[in-house]
Amino acid sequence: MSLVCLSLTGRSIAEDLAVLDLYRGQVDLVELRADYLDPSEKFLIRSFPERAGIPAILTVRRRVDGGVFEEGEGVRLVMIAKGLAYARANRLANFAYVDLEADFRIPAVEEACHAFGTRIIRSVHSPRGMPESLEALWDRVAEVPDEIPKVAVACEGAADLARLLSWADTLPAREHIVAGMGDYGIATRILASRSGSMIAYASALDAGLPHAAPGHLDPGALERVYRIRELGPATAVYVLAGGRSVTGSRSPLLHNAAFRAAKFDAVYVPLPAESPEAFFAAAAAAGAVGASVTVPLKEAVLPFLVRLSPEARDIGACNTLRRADEGWEGYNTDAAGFERAVFEFLGKTDLSGLRVTLVGAGGAARAVAYVLARTGASCIVLNRSVARAKALARRYGFAWAACDERSAELVSDHADLIVNATSVGMEGGAAGDPLEWYDFTGREAVFDLVYRPERTPLLLRARASGARVANGYSMLRYQAAEQFRIWTGREPPAAYYE
Repeated sequence: MSLVCLSLTGRSIAEDLAVLDLYRGQVDLVELRADYLDPSEKFLIRSFPERAGIPAILTVRRRVDGGVFEEGEGVRLVMIAKGLAYARANRLANFAYVDLEADFRIPAVEEACHAFGTRIIRSVHSPRGMPESLEALWDRVAEVPDEIPKVAVACEGAADLARLLSWADTLPAREHIVAGMGDYGIATRILASRSGSMIAYASALDAGLPHAAPGHLDPGALERVYRIRELGPATAVYVLAGGRSVTGSRSPLLHNAAFRAAKFDAVYVPLPAESPEAFFAAAAAAGAVGASVTVPLKEAVLPFLVRLSPEARDIGACNTLRRADEGWEGYNTDAAGFERAVFEFLGKTDLSGLRVTLVGAGGAARAVAYVLARTGASCIVLNRSVARAKALARRYGFAWAACDERSAELVSDHADLIVNATSVGMEGGAAGDPLEWYDFTGREAVFDLVYRPERTPLLLRARASGARVANGYSMLRYQAAEQFRIWTGREPPAAYYE
């Protein structure tokens, strides 16, 4: 099991200690990022380990390595030396570890560490991207057998994550730390124990302190959501694939809570990916056995699958994957999730006779169109690309048009239900309102598949007119319940998906 380390980036020792108190019981050790301290605090760090009361790491990170220290190596050397100095008079506890970069080799400091029982984490950081040779980085930090090598690199895509995880699997059996920085590296924090990493670093995000490094999660999220202390070699890994916005999805809250309630040894991890090829490479490196798929990959993954469910084949989009012996199988649970959610919203059991506007023509819109056609609605499909709108609409005998002000009258004529199946208005997605040119009358029912934020600009404007509105959170829950069935072969715990 990896140790959870809280990296403290407060401006004073007192602030750092107060934040540490908020997380006691959730972390195993603490890192004092002394590079963040105010100048008046930087030579008071010697008292920190005693006052912290748990094993502590001393780090003074230079800006070139991803920190904020800029005062020169002479000042940094003095800070580290004073932080490690043995205080015989008052018998202060020592730092358990000190993080020293590969090019910071000072014999006097190293001798002091050995004398005082402080272990050296010998680190190298590549905050501006994946280096050409990870092996060369390892060679720089792994020279001394009793030091702990640490390699931290920025992952600029899922392909980088795949490379980092695959490389970590080849490392020798010794204590080490491997971390991927940035959104694409988040999986390395959660799955630290799976890659043999001794420490999983976290930042006090809930307490408002700056990230100590890009891609850090809050210790509370690591423990409550991802159950990092419970993960082991037999834990099944499921991932959420899509654009970078997946790092803010609520799906990990749903699935991980359900796994725990069902006593199913599994973890669900966000895995943003820039392409289907990069996703499948990263999923394999992470040992994933199942996945949720969201924008923009729902259609792009299809050529990589060995088998499709009838719904996924008919819809032409896939939001659920399961790993089989021969390869990846694809399913679509968006349709079932939308059908249940929209019936609940409208208080109906079919949509016969309803005139509906569907905004979007991507993977989510395909599932919505499938449901609308199957339940008897008539529909017009609007999209910025008229060709894509036409292609989707013709599958079901629907009308189509461009998504602009020229279609306002068409929307007015198909306003029993308006469904937004684009990512416009979503946190992390394109800002705005996809129907900003349409004037709501108040008689419409508006269903926005976006659920974050709870009220998008589209829903706020529709609600102000008196229209009935709903976001996509109920659809998220219902489609997730179907995913649970597919992955586990069990009935989902209702309390987490209802």
